[in-house]
Amino acid sequence: MFKQQKFKFLLKKHRQVNTMHRQNGALLLVAMMMLLILSLLGFGTVSTTNIDLQIAGNQQRQNEAELVAENTVNYLVENYPSLTLPSNAIVENFGQTVSTGNQSNACVTKTIIEGSGTPGFLACGWTGSAGSGINAYRDHESFSGNKSCLVGDYVDEEHPHLHHMSGSPKELWINGNITVKYCGGCFDDAVATIYYTGSNIDSCSYGGSWPSVVSTVKVTQAQFNTATGAGPSLDSDYYSQVEIRVTSTDPVSGATATAVKGFKYRGDSDGSPTNSQCDVTDGNIVSVEEDPWLTSNGSRRVLYSYLEID
Repeated sequence: MFKQQKFKFLLKKHRQVNTMHRQNGALLLVAMMMLLILSLLGFGTVSTTNIDLQIAGNQQRQNEAELVAENTVNYLVENYPSLTLPSNAIVENFGQTVSTGNQSNACVTKTIIEGSGTPGFLACGWTGSAGSGINAYRDHESFSGNKSCLVGDYVDEEHPHLHHMSGSPKELWINGNITVKYCGGCFDDAVATIYYTGSNIDSCSYGGSWPSVVSTVKVTQAQFNTATGAGPSLDSDYYSQVEIRVTSTDPVSGATATAVKGFKYRGDSDGSPTNSQCDVTDGNIVSVEEDPWLTSNGSRRVLYSYLEID
């Protein structure tokens, strides 16, 4: 009886030991699987982080390429007609390679501003007794005919004798400023009109007042040219439509951005692109009216801008 109970006790204890061994083996297997899963998750996280960093780096290089292209094209537009690329000290290039392509092809078209420049000749001559020279001394200058035309400023130390003109209407056409220093005497003896393109400067400074019978009318250069039969103008001003393209490329990632800006520029013959660069000739260049937004040489107006991303 005692032996039988002892045998049962030993058998039960053996079973307990076996059960514990089996449980320890299962726990080891679970632990190894958890370690494998955590390792895979760790590798995946590192890989994802590296990819994210690479994407972020590439995006930063792309943003830098766009920034460099836009800043450079803005600099070139503001400093036109110079097309010299700015140094890194002026426009940060972040190590990018910058190019502007063929700069001589920047001009799209070119037009001449109607009435600009100095007339090469006038169909209407100057009949004043002092002559038409630039340094002519005018004092009580007399005229013949009913119309007299001059390129340059008109300054009379006294006043013109307009009553000596014959016919009607009596007209002086001046391509410049006018100054009549003494407005008394016989200045009011004739009904006449003085047309001028500049300003009425210091008139009547020696005395008298401007007579009501003598009208002054400020005209445009185009109106002067038409009224006087002016020939081809010298030293005219031009409007040039220009398109500047700047491409910035990152040498590491190859990220590329091209900034394009088109604008209208006013300049004289020295400050404007040549006719050949704009594909025009003296024979086919078109005359246009003055743009109220661009009334002085060196001014510019942006027409369009966009960004090309490769």
